[in-house]
Amino acid sequence: MGLFQDFRFGLRILARSPGFALVAIVTLGLGIGANSTVFTLVNGVFFRGLPYENPREIVSVRSLQQPQGFGGRISWPDYQDLRAEARSFRDLGAYSTASVDLSDEDSFSERVQAAMITVNTFGLLGQSPALGRGFTPDDAGPDAPPVVLIGHGLWRSRYGGDPATVGRTVRVVFGNETVARYRTIVGVMPEGEGFPNGAGMWIPFTPGEEDPQRDRRSLQVFGRLGDGMTLEAANTETETIATSLAAAWPETNENVGTAVFPFTDLGGDREIRAVFTGLQGAVTFVLLIACANVANLLLSRAVGRMRETSVRTAVGAGRWRIVRQLLVESLTMSILAGVLGLGLTVFGVRTFWNAVADTGPPYWLSFPIDYQVFAYFLAVSVASGILFGLAPALQVSKTNVNENLREGGRGSTGSIRARRLTGALLIGEIAMTLVLLVGAGLMIRSLLNTQRTDLGFDPANLLTARLTLRPSTYPEPADRVAFADRLLERLSGIPGLEGVAVASFAPAGGAAGRPLRLEDREPEENVPETGPQTWSVAVVPGYFEALGFDLRAGRAFDPTDGQPGAEVAIVNEPFAERYWPGESPLGRRIRISNAEDAAWLEIVGVGPAVLQSSSDQDPSVQPTVYVPFRQEPGASAQIVARSGLPAAVVAQTIREEVRRLDPELPLYDIRGVEEMLRLRNWPYRVFGSLFAIFALIALVMSSVGIYGVTAYAVGQRTQEIGIRMALGARNRDILLLVLRQGMIRIAIGLAIGLFFAWAVSRILESVLVGVTPTDPLTFVLIPLILTAVTLAACLIPARRALGLDPADALRTE
Repeated sequence: MGLFQDFRFGLRILARSPGFALVAIVTLGLGIGANSTVFTLVNGVFFRGLPYENPREIVSVRSLQQPQGFGGRISWPDYQDLRAEARSFRDLGAYSTASVDLSDEDSFSERVQAAMITVNTFGLLGQSPALGRGFTPDDAGPDAPPVVLIGHGLWRSRYGGDPATVGRTVRVVFGNETVARYRTIVGVMPEGEGFPNGAGMWIPFTPGEEDPQRDRRSLQVFGRLGDGMTLEAANTETETIATSLAAAWPETNENVGTAVFPFTDLGGDREIRAVFTGLQGAVTFVLLIACANVANLLLSRAVGRMRETSVRTAVGAGRWRIVRQLLVESLTMSILAGVLGLGLTVFGVRTFWNAVADTGPPYWLSFPIDYQVFAYFLAVSVASGILFGLAPALQVSKTNVNENLREGGRGSTGSIRARRLTGALLIGEIAMTLVLLVGAGLMIRSLLNTQRTDLGFDPANLLTARLTLRPSTYPEPADRVAFADRLLERLSGIPGLEGVAVASFAPAGGAAGRPLRLEDREPEENVPETGPQTWSVAVVPGYFEALGFDLRAGRAFDPTDGQPGAEVAIVNEPFAERYWPGESPLGRRIRISNAEDAAWLEIVGVGPAVLQSSSDQDPSVQPTVYVPFRQEPGASAQIVARSGLPAAVVAQTIREEVRRLDPELPLYDIRGVEEMLRLRNWPYRVFGSLFAIFALIALVMSSVGIYGVTAYAVGQRTQEIGIRMALGARNRDILLLVLRQGMIRIAIGLAIGLFFAWAVSRILESVLVGVTPTDPLTFVLIPLILTAVTLAACLIPARRALGLDPADALRTE
């Protein structure tokens, strides 16, 4: 009954001070909500595992090539030996992935992400088809009828969810196959299934002619741990098996080890881990700042409750009884704040998912508030109540009963201790806020750097689509050139298309890295290992005109360029400025090959500085060489179209024209360049915004905390200020009296904060773009902003002190 009475009494105390309760609960709710939100994200990315029963049992078995330590894939014979000998697993499965072209009599050809899986795969995962049947051992035989499983999304989008799809025959073509192979759809997997990497189609793995070779490591191996087995035990056993294989097959397996990891392990992705580590640290600081603020609020009320606790002590209440009562009050506030924080968590997670849902997250990724998240949420709520409530409770319980019960007693000793504790908490707040602001500043500067990149072109209304010409249909370079010519001829006459071209890479879509030799350089300057490198893009005649790019000098390509004896190139401005600064490159010759018999290319034009890099870590325009598509007609190419029509209309128009030319040729990766750039920069946009929000919350909390403590201190020193004013103190003296303590705390907090900000910024180094972890602008500007804001928080109560009437101040109790 004692705790229940304490809880009821705590509620009555909060009800008597609704303003105080509201401020404390909202402050804590923000801190708890931010913490629970980020932990929910971390739990979904790192801890939840695959969406199957007992997901922690599902592991990945990877090869390790010593001493480098990399590898991953395992050969078919090694997989068979591991499966036969390992006892740590219920079973082992294997798969490989590829993009395939799917077509049939009634619909267009479509590129699908497929997985070639051992027939025991879905049995291992505990997953059954939603329609039809799964694979059986008979499906993997060399003479078995070719079958296929399809995903629920493909079934809906391509076949309209028709149950009669099961039993249908489709054409499936792998990129390296010369002919299409007809396969029968035997089942449809449940909605959301995409093992292993978002696959939409599954084909039984059948070893080919090269698969029995031990040095052909082409399979990803996974398994499910046996009952009571651990990762450590599985690692030990597989490493023992790998050692025996190395002894038996030294030519292929020497120095080849194995390692077992959780299947969804992203520990090797330094950027992802760095961002989430930074976010978890940021919200921890937000919560600590919130706790410090509420602790200061409680300390400011402590003097007012001295007489109450003294009376309770005088009638027999022990110190622990007083501390328990005050802690129950604090826990009551933290529980109410937790309810608000839980609502903020649901809202925050939903907002985050809406921001990243179209960026291609792993199919297994989800952010439910499961038992782990709820346990973390409860732990944070309770720990927060104890954290911010313990120091004030201990402070109030150290009460001098005689002094506090005397009329007018102020408990001066307790007030001094309270002021010291309050000062320490404020210094901590300022330091943590500075660390948060520096981290947010670095992320925001990275975001701005990615968005300030001069693309060299207008991405609006620019659409790209990729196609890959199969060697069986287009075996010769002339065949690929002829196809491109026919396609452009058909597309150029379509109303609404303002310009259309074909290139090996679209703007901002990447380029091919090539060695570079300059004819007018000495031979020692053109050593392939140390000589200059460049990027190249193959484009059709009319490419620059179609996309609205103005050449800076020379001419564009014409239809005869690229034929034997007419090998030419166009270089961009950064290329010309790097190798012939202040000179014209026209007429000079370059070679973008290490082969001695490769043709020298005459530079006939200088193009604009157009961004080709597809990396968000390298947004700069690199030296680039454009060559005629006829000169280097690759099998993979991109159609680039500019049109004011809706993107879906343009895509459908291009797809229909491609289908008329080749019904089995799929068009894929169809997207606008603006969308492509947006998706490429999403981590900086989303995570930069989160850092900024958390830092802003921390800044507001710190400012409010400094204001509240300073205002309370002014109230406590009202009589002293009145005496000083009565004795002739000037306004400047009073102002300095009030500001001095705040300025000392700000200086100490900044010094501590700068040290930790310097250390913490190193964590974000791998995700920063165009800014160093110790960026001088950030480390100078952020402390100035924080100083200005905190001084402003001190000035408000200081100015109020200047307006005191000495007579009224002297009468203040």
